[in-house]
Amino acid sequence: MTGLSIDFAGLAAALSRPIDPATAGRVLLDAAAAHYASTCPDSLLLRFPQSGATYLFDQASAVDAGQEDRTVAAWAVTPATVASRDVSYQRGYPLAAEPDSLAVDRGHLIPHLSGGEFGPNIFRQDRALNRGWSAEGKRYRALEREAAATPGAFYFGHLLYRDESAYPATIEIAILRENTLHAERFENRFQDAAHTHLPPAGQ
Repeated sequence: MTGLSIDFAGLAAALSRPIDPATAGRVLLDAAAAHYASTCPDSLLLRFPQSGATYLFDQASAVDAGQEDRTVAAWAVTPATVASRDVSYQRGYPLAAEPDSLAVDRGHLIPHLSGGEFGPNIFRQDRALNRGWSAEGKRYRALEREAAATPGAFYFGHLLYRDESAYPATIEIAILRENTLHAERFENRFQDAAHTHLPPAGQ
């Protein structure tokens, strides 16, 4: 779909029915890895599981790529039960001070209620987007709630970058609705005045 970095609809159409979440996750991580490598060829991409989610992570520091280590994508299936949030860990997660006009949160790529925890799951996220205060934030939170409400629901998060930092410029979310992938893209760095905002995308 226009504006999305991955052909979610095409990838979903090529999968066997009924779509297996693990297969969908692998295919989407492959697509995210290919997209990332096309813009960051000196990366060191790793895949690993953590607490039910599977992550695609760039350990750029290991190859002296000149950019921060950062999470690229992750997928998970909403569990039947979710452990309590480790509030003390989240308070301790490093987050650089930002001017009031650039308020950010410690966002979760995989929502807590879909099994997401900490470490590679945490990224710098626009506060209004994370908390559902903006129009985009309301759409973002609605997708999170949709996946979290149904045990077994598939959720995919994709972080896209415009520079060498671990501060993503945009976020893509995809959820599996029966045999189709519904995907949307969200701006995460509204302070980048030179950037032209993409229109809302969905399918």
